[in-house]
Amino acid sequence: MSIKQLKRLTLGGQASRREEILMALQALGCMHLIPLSQDDADASHAIAMQQPTDASEALAWLSRVERRRRPVKDKDLVDVDELVAQILENKRHIRQQQDKRDLLKERLQLLRPWGEFELPDISTINNLRFWFYLLPLKKLSAMAEVDHPWQEVHRDQKNAYIVIVSESEPDTTLLPVERSHIGGNSLSQVEEHLEIAEQHLEDLLAEREALTRWIYPLSQSLAASQDKAELLLASSGVQDEGEFFLIQGWLPADAQDAVLELAETYGSAMLFEDPKADDQPPTLLENSELTGGGAEAMGFFQTPNYRAWDPGNLVFYSFSLFFAMIMNDAMYSAILGLIILFFRDKFDASTEGKRLKNMGLFMSGLGIFWGVLAGSYFGIAPDEGSFWGFFHIIDMNDYNAMMRLSVFIGVMHLIIANAMTAYINRTHKRAFAPLGWAALMFGGMLLWFGITGAVWSWFGKGLGGLLMLGGAGLVCVYSSDRPINSRKDLALRVLDGAKAIYNITSAFGDILSYMRLFALGLSGASLAMTFNSLAGQVVEAQPVSGVLFGGLILLLGHILNFALCVMSGVVHGMRLNVIEFVNWGLSDEGYPFKAFRKKED
Repeated sequence: MSIKQLKRLTLGGQASRREEILMALQALGCMHLIPLSQDDADASHAIAMQQPTDASEALAWLSRVERRRRPVKDKDLVDVDELVAQILENKRHIRQQQDKRDLLKERLQLLRPWGEFELPDISTINNLRFWFYLLPLKKLSAMAEVDHPWQEVHRDQKNAYIVIVSESEPDTTLLPVERSHIGGNSLSQVEEHLEIAEQHLEDLLAEREALTRWIYPLSQSLAASQDKAELLLASSGVQDEGEFFLIQGWLPADAQDAVLELAETYGSAMLFEDPKADDQPPTLLENSELTGGGAEAMGFFQTPNYRAWDPGNLVFYSFSLFFAMIMNDAMYSAILGLIILFFRDKFDASTEGKRLKNMGLFMSGLGIFWGVLAGSYFGIAPDEGSFWGFFHIIDMNDYNAMMRLSVFIGVMHLIIANAMTAYINRTHKRAFAPLGWAALMFGGMLLWFGITGAVWSWFGKGLGGLLMLGGAGLVCVYSSDRPINSRKDLALRVLDGAKAIYNITSAFGDILSYMRLFALGLSGASLAMTFNSLAGQVVEAQPVSGVLFGGLILLLGHILNFALCVMSGVVHGMRLNVIEFVNWGLSDEGYPFKAFRKKED
């Protein structure tokens, strides 16, 4: 993956053919427009019509239906306005029917403890009414203060069922509980009304499912409205020069031939220019479907600058590795892969979804591989003499080794970031500063390894110390571009270098952040083993019923631990890429390339 090279295009055409040329550019769909003028009235009108509210709402309502009918491809078979009105009417009726059903369910739940009965006509009992209360037995003494006639009609282990007879509702402070609003219908009548409501709701849902056959014509109508709005917005941004007009924008360098052919067709003049030093072109990433998930994940947080580099490929592999280390269980990773495969149809519905699906499957595969090496299968380690025990070479309980591994991964991750920054700035002397940081980090790691005995002491201390001194020197000298024309400039340049080297505390903290890979992986494995131990103790204590309760502990415990591991892997794995890595690898943020493209088929 890489950032595509862009050219600035300035197109001049006849004013009489302005709309034709703009429509042709929109159909070509390869240009990011640069407004040369702004007609506020036209722009406001374009924005207002860009997203028709009712049509968007109707399309969203149908798009959430899982089961869909065979789509109708002929857009002329339906009146879109009438279709939108029908869909929104269906939505309103479904919402009303759902509210009615929920109210009946609530009424049924309140009425069911009282059983089947019918209330008499109040005219036959001197306009008296019955008021129902569900009173806890421990509060039954409160009935002594009730002056109205009352009767306990039923009692269970917790509550007494009290009916007070009164012409008006008793004071709300009379009893320590609120009265039960059971309504005027009997239990069987409420059940009958609920059944009718469910049937009507089923009919409305079936109607909604039938309407899904019109999703394509509706989406095309909405796309046509958006195309008109964007065309009007683009027209408001051209520079009018009387008999001709000018339009400007960025386009990929490999699209020049197609634009030149368009210019010949409409008799237009074109000028292609490379971006200047003070230009800020948009960023157009060229992502592959296989490893493009890294760029999609990074796109949620930051778009690299046009003159920077695309970290998508590196994020694809580094994020997958971090996720595997945090998940730290072969079976958990396998379950994640099965979940992704189960929902593969939804992922495959879009290009971005396909890339994220491939990334998820790679994460799952790498997680299985790491889990086998770590010897964790739902928190259970294989026997030493077994087949799977042969592959168990990573000991998570060896704290010193895991700390060194985490620090090594962190240092190499940040060295790559600094190396890429140096490569992007290779024509300037300031490229030596990130190289100095890379040498400083690697030298510090070697020095620590030499002190702890991970490598030869003379090698780690000697080479590590030299790299740290050399790296610190490069950082001090090349972190500032201040020209030296006097002693004052020299003193300020020295202060700039001292300020830059002070960031060593930030580098130290960023490297230590990678310790979370070991800590989170160990905590997930420990929690899995704890649930296994608890389930085993329950089974030993109660050989019969303990099997059921032990199974529930295993099921619920591992579901909880699986969810926590996935959340930790995503959040902390992406954090290391977005915060620590980007802090050293990407200095400036860019903005995405938005093509002036026709959306309607």
